[in-house]
Amino acid sequence: MKCIWFVLLVKVMSVVDSNRPLTNGGSFELALFSSKSETKVEIVYRMCLPKVPNYVYATARPSNPSSPHKFNVTTLKIMRGSFVVELKRVDHATGWDTMLITVDWSSYIGNGMVYQNLILWFPDVADRRTINNNTASKYCNDNGGRLVDIVDKAMYDVVYNYCRQTIVFGTLYRIWLGLSYNPVTDAVTQSNGKPGYHGDWYPGLPNSGSGYKTHTGLLLVIQTPSSTLPFHGMHNYPPTWDITVTQLCSTKLM
Repeated sequence: MKCIWFVLLVKVMSVVDSNRPLTNGGSFELALFSSKSETKVEIVYRMCLPKVPNYVYATARPSNPSSPHKFNVTTLKIMRGSFVVELKRVDHATGWDTMLITVDWSSYIGNGMVYQNLILWFPDVADRRTINNNTASKYCNDNGGRLVDIVDKAMYDVVYNYCRQTIVFGTLYRIWLGLSYNPVTDAVTQSNGKPGYHGDWYPGLPNSGSGYKTHTGLLLVIQTPSSTLPFHGMHNYPPTWDITVTQLCSTKLM
């Protein structure tokens, strides 16, 4: 059977080659009622996907923006042409009368991992290259992503452990991060200007003070899985320095 591509309500977020994640997204509107605060519903992609997605992230909202209803969405089952979710009303612990509800979704096919609504992935896990922060950023951009911003301890642990479990080690490895560090104010900032994670530093770091004004770029130093050495963590360097890295990138699902 031939695939029919529906243009209405579907937005293709990015179409990428085999070295990068394949992410697609769209919206599905349905008339729905429930006698309970939660109900299950099947959502059709309305587009052809090359295989069953590895992950689907979805949100739900009343199609009428003046409606006070709010929903949480849990993905229960992912299939080639659709996925099943549980919608749970969270503004009241009651059901609702028939109303139009829009489910916005994003799917992911690839070899990376999903953390919240973010895909973490290596364009080439075996590729070690000597680059500075700007070149690393361009490398991720050219591959449909961006450098990783670490926001808190929980995300740090996810990023570090994913790198440690994925990279084929010969020695310790590094990745450039999207974060920046101010050696004078001792502040870590995400690429969007919001505060970033300030912790899990490489022993003796960060280099701070007026003598290190150029040390504003941040790397993550990763030890081999078998190592018990303490020499790992976040490390601030001048962003113009060329450092040998195996670069991790990130892509938002929605």
